[in-house]
Amino acid sequence: MLAFILITYGIFGKNNSVIKQQESAHARGVITTLIRSNNQSIFLAINMLHSVLKFHSYNTNHSHSFIIFHDQNFTMSMREQILSCVLKTHKHAQISFALVDFQTSIQPSDKSRLDKTIGYRLMCRFWSYDVFYHPVILQNQYDYLMRMDDDSYFSDQINEDLFVYMYKQKLDYMYRATYQEKTPPMEPIEKRYLTQGKIDQRCIYNNFFIIRLKWLYKSKQVQNFLHELIVDNLMLREYIGDGCVHATMLKIDDQVKSTRMTDIPYGHNYHVMPSTRFTWIFRATNSFYTEIQNSCDNLIVLRGAGGALTRINLLK
Repeated sequence: MLAFILITYGIFGKNNSVIKQQESAHARGVITTLIRSNNQSIFLAINMLHSVLKFHSYNTNHSHSFIIFHDQNFTMSMREQILSCVLKTHKHAQISFALVDFQTSIQPSDKSRLDKTIGYRLMCRFWSYDVFYHPVILQNQYDYLMRMDDDSYFSDQINEDLFVYMYKQKLDYMYRATYQEKTPPMEPIEKRYLTQGKIDQRCIYNNFFIIRLKWLYKSKQVQNFLHELIVDNLMLREYIGDGCVHATMLKIDDQVKSTRMTDIPYGHNYHVMPSTRFTWIFRATNSFYTEIQNSCDNLIVLRGAGGALTRINLLK
Protein backbone atom coordinates (compact mmCIF):
# COMPACT_ATOMS: atom_id res chain seq x y z
CA MET A 1 0.00 0.00 0.00
CA LEU A 2 2.79 2.46 0.86
CA ALA A 3 4.54 1.94 -2.47
CA PHE A 4 1.26 2.46 -4.36
CA ILE A 5 0.58 5.73 -2.57
CA LEU A 6 4.06 7.02 -3.29
CA ILE A 7 3.87 6.28 -6.99
CA THR A 8 0.41 7.76 -7.53
CA TYR A 9 1.30 10.89 -5.56
CA GLY A 10 4.23 11.57 -7.87
CA ILE A 11 2.20 11.29 -11.08
CA PHE A 12 0.75 14.79 -10.67
CA GLY A 13 4.10 16.51 -10.13
CA LYS A 14 6.95 17.37 -12.45
CA ASN A 15 8.85 14.57 -14.17
CA ASN A 16 11.76 14.71 -11.72
CA SER A 17 9.25 14.40 -8.87
CA VAL A 18 7.91 11.22 -10.44
CA ILE A 19 11.43 9.79 -10.57
CA LYS A 20 12.09 10.64 -6.93
CA GLN A 21 8.86 9.02 -5.84
CA GLN A 22 9.54 5.89 -7.90
CA GLU A 23 13.00 5.62 -6.36
CA SER A 24 11.42 5.86 -2.93
CA ALA A 25 8.89 3.21 -3.85
CA HIS A 26 11.78 0.83 -4.58
CA ALA A 27 13.42 1.73 -1.26
CA ARG A 28 10.68 0.90 1.22
CA GLY A 29 12.34 1.60 4.50
CA VAL A 30 11.28 1.19 8.10
CA ILE A 31 12.88 3.05 11.02
CA THR A 32 12.89 0.94 14.17
CA THR A 33 13.58 1.60 17.81
CA LEU A 34 13.35 -0.38 21.04
CA ILE A 35 12.18 1.49 24.12
CA ARG A 36 11.87 0.91 27.83
CA SER A 37 8.53 1.44 29.52
CA ASN A 38 9.55 4.46 31.58
CA ASN A 39 9.26 8.24 31.28
CA GLN A 40 12.87 8.90 30.28
CA SER A 41 12.73 6.43 27.42
CA ILE A 42 9.44 7.98 26.24
CA PHE A 43 10.97 11.49 26.23
CA LEU A 44 14.03 10.19 24.39
CA ALA A 45 11.97 8.33 21.79
CA ILE A 46 9.92 11.45 21.07
CA ASN A 47 13.15 13.39 20.61
CA MET A 48 14.58 10.75 18.27
CA LEU A 49 11.42 10.74 16.16
CA HIS A 50 11.51 14.54 15.93
CA SER A 51 15.12 14.41 14.74
CA VAL A 52 14.44 11.89 11.98
CA LEU A 53 11.34 13.69 10.76
CA LYS A 54 13.07 17.08 10.77
CA PHE A 55 16.48 16.19 9.39
CA HIS A 56 16.04 13.05 7.26
CA SER A 57 14.32 12.93 3.84
CA TYR A 58 13.63 16.64 4.00
CA ASN A 59 13.05 16.97 0.24
CA THR A 60 10.66 14.07 -0.26
CA ASN A 61 6.89 14.10 -0.12
CA HIS A 62 6.58 11.29 2.37
CA SER A 63 8.12 9.89 5.49
CA HIS A 64 9.13 6.28 5.96
CA SER A 65 7.35 4.11 8.48
CA PHE A 66 8.37 3.96 12.14
CA ILE A 67 7.95 0.91 14.36
CA ILE A 68 8.42 1.31 18.09
CA PHE A 69 9.16 -2.04 19.74
CA HIS A 70 8.27 -2.30 23.42
CA ASP A 71 7.82 -4.78 26.27
CA GLN A 72 4.66 -5.93 28.06
CA ASN A 73 4.82 -3.00 30.53
CA PHE A 74 4.19 -0.41 27.83
CA THR A 75 0.88 1.36 28.50
CA MET A 76 -1.76 3.03 26.34
CA SER A 77 -0.97 6.39 27.96
CA MET A 78 2.68 6.01 26.92
CA ARG A 79 1.57 5.29 23.38
CA GLU A 80 -0.71 8.32 23.33
CA GLN A 81 2.02 10.56 24.74
CA ILE A 82 4.38 9.64 21.90
CA LEU A 83 1.73 10.06 19.22
CA SER A 84 0.35 13.36 20.54
CA CYS A 85 3.82 14.94 20.77
CA VAL A 86 5.10 13.74 17.40
CA LEU A 87 1.93 14.20 15.35
CA LYS A 88 1.55 17.75 16.69
CA THR A 89 4.35 18.89 14.40
CA HIS A 90 4.56 15.99 11.92
CA LYS A 91 0.93 15.18 11.10
CA HIS A 92 1.73 12.63 8.37
CA ALA A 93 4.21 10.52 10.33
CA GLN A 94 3.45 6.80 10.14
CA ILE A 95 4.08 5.34 13.59
CA SER A 96 3.13 1.89 14.80
CA PHE A 97 3.90 -0.15 17.91
CA ALA A 98 4.91 -3.80 18.30
CA LEU A 99 5.25 -6.01 21.36
CA VAL A 100 8.48 -7.89 22.05
CA ASP A 101 8.50 -10.76 24.53
CA PHE A 102 11.49 -10.16 26.81
CA GLN A 103 10.57 -12.79 29.37
CA THR A 104 13.03 -15.66 29.72
CA SER A 105 14.08 -18.26 32.27
CA ILE A 106 17.64 -18.44 30.88
CA GLN A 107 20.35 -17.47 33.36
CA PRO A 108 23.75 -16.01 32.39
CA SER A 109 26.71 -18.35 32.72
CA ASP A 110 28.78 -17.77 35.85
CA LYS A 111 31.86 -17.41 33.67
CA SER A 112 30.33 -14.81 31.38
CA ARG A 113 30.40 -11.04 31.86
CA LEU A 114 27.93 -10.69 34.71
CA ASP A 115 27.94 -6.89 34.40
CA LYS A 116 25.85 -7.48 31.26
CA THR A 117 22.37 -8.20 32.62
CA ILE A 118 19.92 -10.62 31.05
CA GLY A 119 17.92 -7.62 29.86
CA TYR A 120 20.96 -6.24 28.06
CA ARG A 121 21.67 -9.64 26.50
CA LEU A 122 18.08 -9.85 25.29
CA MET A 123 18.57 -6.46 23.68
CA CYS A 124 21.76 -7.68 21.95
CA ARG A 125 19.93 -10.73 20.62
CA PHE A 126 17.04 -8.54 19.48
CA TRP A 127 19.26 -6.34 17.29
CA SER A 128 21.30 -9.34 16.08
CA TYR A 129 18.41 -11.59 15.13
CA ASP A 130 14.93 -11.14 16.62
CA VAL A 131 14.07 -7.80 14.99
CA PHE A 132 14.62 -9.21 11.49
CA TYR A 133 12.19 -12.07 12.12
CA HIS A 134 9.54 -10.21 14.07
CA PRO A 135 6.13 -10.78 12.38
CA VAL A 136 5.59 -7.04 11.77
CA ILE A 137 8.84 -6.87 9.77
CA LEU A 138 8.23 -10.07 7.82
CA GLN A 139 4.62 -9.28 7.00
CA ASN A 140 5.34 -5.80 5.62
CA GLN A 141 8.19 -7.01 3.40
CA TYR A 142 10.33 -3.91 3.80
CA ASP A 143 13.39 -3.48 1.62
CA TYR A 144 15.51 -1.76 4.25
CA LEU A 145 15.54 -1.50 8.04
CA MET A 146 17.13 1.37 9.96
CA ARG A 147 17.91 1.24 13.67
CA MET A 148 17.69 4.42 15.72
CA ASP A 149 17.93 3.91 19.48
CA ASP A 150 15.66 6.01 21.67
CA ASP A 151 18.70 8.05 22.80
CA SER A 152 19.98 8.48 19.24
CA TYR A 153 19.31 11.51 17.07
CA PHE A 154 20.27 13.20 13.83
CA SER A 155 21.80 16.53 14.87
CA ASP A 156 21.55 18.39 11.57
CA GLN A 157 20.23 18.18 8.04
CA ILE A 158 20.90 15.06 5.98
CA ASN A 159 21.00 15.95 2.31
CA GLU A 160 19.63 12.70 0.94
CA ASP A 161 17.07 10.05 1.79
CA LEU A 162 19.37 7.35 3.15
CA PHE A 163 17.09 4.53 1.99
CA VAL A 164 17.12 5.88 -1.57
CA TYR A 165 20.90 6.25 -1.32
CA MET A 166 21.15 2.58 -0.31
CA TYR A 167 18.99 1.63 -3.28
CA LYS A 168 20.88 3.73 -5.83
CA GLN A 169 24.29 2.57 -4.60
CA LYS A 170 23.13 -1.08 -4.36
CA LEU A 171 24.30 -1.24 -0.75
CA ASP A 172 23.53 -4.05 1.67
CA TYR A 173 24.66 -2.33 4.86
CA MET A 174 25.44 1.19 6.06
CA TYR A 175 26.97 2.23 9.39
CA ARG A 176 28.39 5.37 10.96
CA ALA A 177 31.22 4.35 13.30
CA THR A 178 33.07 1.47 14.98
CA TYR A 179 34.31 0.61 18.46
CA GLN A 180 36.56 -2.00 20.07
CA GLU A 181 35.32 -4.98 22.10
CA LYS A 182 36.51 -8.50 22.82
CA THR A 183 33.99 -11.32 22.27
CA PRO A 184 35.64 -14.60 23.39
CA PRO A 185 32.40 -16.68 23.24
CA MET A 186 31.97 -15.82 19.56
CA GLU A 187 35.56 -16.35 18.43
CA PRO A 188 35.40 -20.15 17.85
CA ILE A 189 32.31 -19.65 15.68
CA GLU A 190 33.79 -16.68 13.87
CA LYS A 191 36.95 -18.62 12.99
CA ARG A 192 34.91 -21.25 11.18
CA TYR A 193 33.38 -18.66 8.88
CA LEU A 194 36.32 -16.40 8.14
CA THR A 195 37.88 -17.43 4.83
CA GLN A 196 40.83 -15.07 5.20
CA GLY A 197 42.35 -12.69 7.68
CA LYS A 198 42.32 -12.92 11.45
CA ILE A 199 39.81 -12.01 14.11
CA ASP A 200 40.05 -8.39 15.24
CA GLN A 201 38.19 -6.46 17.90
CA ARG A 202 36.54 -3.88 15.65
CA CYS A 203 32.78 -3.90 16.03
CA ILE A 204 30.05 -1.84 14.37
CA TYR A 205 28.71 1.05 16.45
CA ASN A 206 25.28 -0.17 15.45
CA ASN A 207 22.99 2.07 17.50
CA PHE A 208 22.51 3.40 13.99
CA PHE A 209 22.65 1.14 10.94
CA ILE A 210 20.68 0.43 7.77
CA ILE A 211 20.46 -3.08 6.35
CA ARG A 212 19.03 -4.47 3.14
CA LEU A 213 16.84 -7.25 4.45
CA LYS A 214 17.00 -9.49 1.37
CA TRP A 215 20.77 -9.65 1.72
CA LEU A 216 20.40 -10.81 5.32
CA TYR A 217 17.76 -13.41 4.47
CA LYS A 218 19.56 -14.78 1.40
CA SER A 219 23.17 -14.87 2.58
CA LYS A 220 23.85 -18.50 3.54
CA GLN A 221 27.00 -17.58 5.44
CA VAL A 222 25.16 -15.00 7.52
CA GLN A 223 22.16 -17.22 8.13
CA ASN A 224 24.30 -20.14 9.30
CA PHE A 225 26.41 -17.88 11.48
CA LEU A 226 23.36 -16.31 13.15
CA HIS A 227 21.83 -19.73 13.73
CA GLU A 228 24.89 -20.79 15.71
CA LEU A 229 24.58 -17.71 17.92
CA ILE A 230 20.89 -18.29 18.57
CA VAL A 231 20.78 -22.06 19.03
CA ASP A 232 20.71 -23.20 22.64
CA ASN A 233 20.34 -19.55 23.75
CA LEU A 234 24.07 -18.91 23.38
CA MET A 235 23.66 -15.11 23.24
CA LEU A 236 21.75 -15.16 26.54
CA ARG A 237 23.99 -17.60 28.38
CA GLU A 238 27.16 -15.87 27.17
CA TYR A 239 27.57 -12.17 26.46
CA ILE A 240 28.03 -11.36 22.75
CA GLY A 241 27.56 -7.73 21.74
CA ASP A 242 25.26 -7.08 18.80
CA GLY A 243 27.72 -4.60 17.26
CA CYS A 244 30.32 -7.37 17.10
CA VAL A 245 27.77 -9.73 15.54
CA HIS A 246 27.07 -7.17 12.82
CA ALA A 247 30.78 -6.66 12.16
CA THR A 248 31.25 -10.41 11.71
CA MET A 249 28.28 -10.60 9.36
CA LEU A 250 30.08 -8.17 7.07
CA LYS A 251 33.39 -10.06 7.32
CA ILE A 252 32.11 -13.53 6.49
CA ASP A 253 30.14 -12.66 3.34
CA ASP A 254 32.63 -11.59 0.68
CA GLN A 255 29.75 -10.52 -1.61
CA VAL A 256 28.34 -7.92 0.79
CA LYS A 257 28.47 -4.28 -0.26
CA SER A 258 28.72 -2.03 2.78
CA THR A 259 29.80 1.52 3.52
CA ARG A 260 30.86 3.62 6.47
CA MET A 261 28.88 6.84 5.93
CA THR A 262 30.56 9.76 7.69
CA ASP A 263 28.40 12.51 6.16
CA ILE A 264 25.63 11.79 8.67
CA PRO A 265 25.51 14.25 11.61
CA TYR A 266 24.56 11.82 14.35
CA GLY A 267 24.59 11.52 18.11
CA HIS A 268 23.96 8.74 20.60
CA ASN A 269 23.49 10.16 24.10
CA TYR A 270 26.89 11.76 24.88
CA HIS A 271 28.63 10.30 21.82
CA VAL A 272 28.66 12.97 19.10
CA MET A 273 29.57 12.41 15.46
CA PRO A 274 29.53 15.66 13.45
CA SER A 275 29.31 15.37 9.69
CA THR A 276 32.57 14.11 8.10
CA ARG A 277 34.00 13.25 11.54
CA PHE A 278 35.34 9.69 11.23
CA THR A 279 35.28 8.72 14.91
CA TRP A 280 32.89 9.49 17.77
CA ILE A 281 33.65 11.95 20.57
CA PHE A 282 32.40 11.61 24.15
CA ARG A 283 30.91 14.84 25.54
CA ALA A 284 29.29 14.45 28.96
CA THR A 285 26.67 17.20 28.84
CA ASN A 286 24.69 16.56 32.00
CA SER A 287 21.88 18.96 31.10
CA PHE A 288 21.00 16.83 28.06
CA TYR A 289 18.86 14.45 30.08
CA THR A 290 17.23 17.36 31.94
CA GLU A 291 16.41 19.12 28.68
CA ILE A 292 15.03 15.94 27.14
CA GLN A 293 11.97 16.31 29.36
CA ASN A 294 10.98 19.20 27.07
CA SER A 295 11.10 17.02 23.95
CA CYS A 296 7.37 17.17 23.25
CA ASP A 297 7.68 20.60 21.63
CA ASN A 298 11.45 20.77 21.16
CA LEU A 299 14.27 18.84 19.55
CA ILE A 300 17.28 18.49 21.86
CA VAL A 301 20.63 17.60 20.26
CA LEU A 302 24.35 17.85 20.99
CA ARG A 303 26.02 19.54 18.02
CA GLY A 304 29.54 19.84 16.69
CA ALA A 305 32.79 18.49 18.02
CA GLY A 306 32.18 20.33 21.29
CA GLY A 307 28.78 18.72 21.81
CA ALA A 308 26.97 22.06 22.20
CA LEU A 309 23.52 21.52 23.71
CA THR A 310 20.99 22.84 21.19
CA ARG A 311 17.25 23.22 21.72
CA ILE A 312 15.17 23.62 18.53
CA ASN A 313 11.60 24.83 19.07
CA LEU A 314 9.43 22.79 16.72
CA LEU A 315 6.32 24.96 17.11
CA LYS A 316 7.82 28.10 15.56
